[in-house]
Amino acid sequence: PACGPANLAEFLPISSHYIGFDANEDFIRYALKKKRDVYVGNVLDKKNYQTCDVVITCDILHHIKPTERKTFIRNCFVSAKRLLIICEPAQKEQKTNSFFYPIKKYLTEWSERDGTSNVKMHYFFSYAQLTTQIKNGFGAIPSSIKRETKEIGDDIIGVFIKTARLGS
Repeated sequence: PACGPANLAEFLPISSHYIGFDANEDFIRYALKKKRDVYVGNVLDKKNYQTCDVVITCDILHHIKPTERKTFIRNCFVSAKRLLIICEPAQKEQKTNSFFYPIKKYLTEWSERDGTSNVKMHYFFSYAQLTTQIKNGFGAIPSSIKRETKEIGDDIIGVFIKTARLGS
């Protein structure tokens, strides 16, 4: 879901079958030119999802209104047979009263426009918010599902392992 131009496919093992969808038709056209298996679809509509072994989301949650994130996560979780991997940037704590904050806010919201969403600076997670959301399964993933958290640079990756239960 929200595959963008489907660049992730380049980093997967050759034996993998990559399928993606995105609401941005320009991204989909680009990915189709690269012979990717992609289609136009909305991440909030469960009809756009296909059941697969692993669902990976990357850098998408700040494009989704906070009130709609639980639906998105639930759609992803239900579609994954084995793993759900969620990779998101964790913002360092920002002082909203700093002199540079309005400039950073404007540039961030402008640069994140993709033609399909209206990103707001407050949609981004801080480190503490994101790690808490992963721990709590974003309010959509049962607490009995085993989860791991990894950090790579400024990104935090939540891995939800459906084939293992807590205590396994």
